[in-house]
Amino acid sequence: MKIVDLTLEIYDGLVSYTSHPPIAIQEESTFENSGHRYIEPCEGFESRFLRMSDHSGTHIDAPIHFIRNGESTAEMDLTKTFGEAVLLDVSSIKKPYEPVTAELLKHAEETQGVSVNPGDIVIVRTRTEKWGEGDFFAEHAFATCAGDWLLEKQVKCIGLDLANIDVHDNMKREVHLKLLSAPIYIVENLVNLEQLPLHEHFTFMALPLKLKNATASPVRAVAFLK
Repeated sequence: MKIVDLTLEIYDGLVSYTSHPPIAIQEESTFENSGHRYIEPCEGFESRFLRMSDHSGTHIDAPIHFIRNGESTAEMDLTKTFGEAVLLDVSSIKKPYEPVTAELLKHAEETQGVSVNPGDIVIVRTRTEKWGEGDFFAEHAFATCAGDWLLEKQVKCIGLDLANIDVHDNMKREVHLKLLSAPIYIVENLVNLEQLPLHEHFTFMALPLKLKNATASPVRAVAFLK
């Protein structure tokens, strides 16, 4: 079995969505300021203070993100965040700034010779550039029809390599609303999707932290290849 890490590295100053504050990772306790409290051979300890949006880095959206009184990350169904998954790669056929459509997803499914089954997790590769390169934050994600296609397929979770599953300037946020109402969970800011198989299923996992009232959670997203 091979494990592929699909998680964006979190570091001090990272901006993973333009309207969210940068991540702050700061020294809290260090060997220098804590060592006087301990007895040799212990030299003290290190810890860090973290400040970030719950949508920072690679993260999973909870329904409460857009659904009033929806599930928080502490209440999410973990069976929807782990299981059989399939990659749909539209990176070579999607034009720059063109949204991902149902037709593109269907074309990828057919040309790759894979089937999206009810209860699957679907991972979508939209671009060939690495995370953050080029016009990353201007790239269009999913058209409304792509959300409808996923609903029809009865998938349980969807992941992609962009920071927002909706087209940025579509302030109706129709894809978020449709999927999270189901609920179909959404994982954004995935990386290393070029390492996933095109022609067979694999196992995907992206467990949220148990954060009361949180609208999303950073995850360590991984794929287990057969």
